[in-house]
Amino acid sequence: METIRIIDRTETIIESVVKDIITFVFIAFCIYISRGSTWWTFVTGLMFIFGLMLKLHALTYKNGRAIKTRKELNEWANTMKWPDES
Repeated sequence: METIRIIDRTETIIESVVKDIITFVFIAFCIYISRGSTWWTFVTGLMFIFGLMLKLHALTYKNGRAIKTRKELNEWANTMKWPDES
């Protein structure tokens, strides 16, 4: 039986803005310290890719749920609140 991983991406606007600011500052830092140097461009590129992979892993680990059967999938789906419900 195959395991399906579902990621819950619900977040507030504040959380979204803070994440975007942190990502932008990290990219700007990488660009700033790599000015005029091939070595630092390579190193900061690796830092960015590694950091992005860590963020993706943290997101899926923290907000993920492994589902193995249709029954588990139905139980999980029935716990969700839909926008038209109050």
